[in-house]
Amino acid sequence: MEKENHQPAISDYEITRLIHSARNKEAAAMLQLLELFSTDIQKSSQCARLPTEEARSEIIVNFLELVSLE
Repeated sequence: MEKENHQPAISDYEITRLIHSARNKEAAAMLQLLELFSTDIQKSSQCARLPTEEARSEIIVNFLELVSLE
C-alpha cells in the first residue's frame, strides 16, 4: 500500500489571506500557495498528455492566473 504524505492542515482564513495577498502581487504569498499545492500539481502533471515538466509549468501558470483573477 502506498504511503500518503499529508501536509499539515491550513485554515480557511490562512488560505483566504494568501489568495488576497497573491492578488495584490505579493510574491511570498504566491510562493506559499504554490508550495501548499505542490503535491497536487505534481500528481496532476503526471496524468497529462504532455511531458511532465511542461504539464507542471502549464498547471502552475493556469493556477497563478486563476489566483490573480478578482
